[in-house]
Amino acid sequence: MAELPEQIASLLIPMMGRPLLIPNVAVAEIVSWDQPQKQEDTPDWLLGTVDWRGVELPVISLERMNSSEIEDADVGQRLAVINGVGECKLPFYAISVQGLPRLVRVFPEELSSEEVSEDPAYDTLVMVSGERAVIPDLSSVERQLNQVI
Repeated sequence: MAELPEQIASLLIPMMGRPLLIPNVAVAEIVSWDQPQKQEDTPDWLLGTVDWRGVELPVISLERMNSSEIEDADVGQRLAVINGVGECKLPFYAISVQGLPRLVRVFPEELSSEEVSEDPAYDTLVMVSGERAVIPDLSSVERQLNQVI
């Protein structure tokens, strides 16, 4: 069995609900909000596309992926450009986020799982150093994205 690292450099990224807790290496860049160009006949959670460094990126709302009834989920303050984790047909995609992330060092003894999320875009609700957060299920997000791109 592989040994757990002593710490994992992660980002706490503000969202409409709980902040996302995501490994630093999964995020390519945080950029200013750019209104996505909406495509026809796409799910509500696919907000459209934006140009990032000459590459057209799909922009996803995790809140809308979890519940299409959330208002104001189609506008963010920033975009988190995410590295595809293997199941994605694209090397990058963007997630709509609500602010600037904060770098945190996650030590295994400071991370406790509250419950497994039933939301399709989230994996686990956690407490990290006394803060509530959610770990996204990037594999599930990418599988859903693959079906519409």
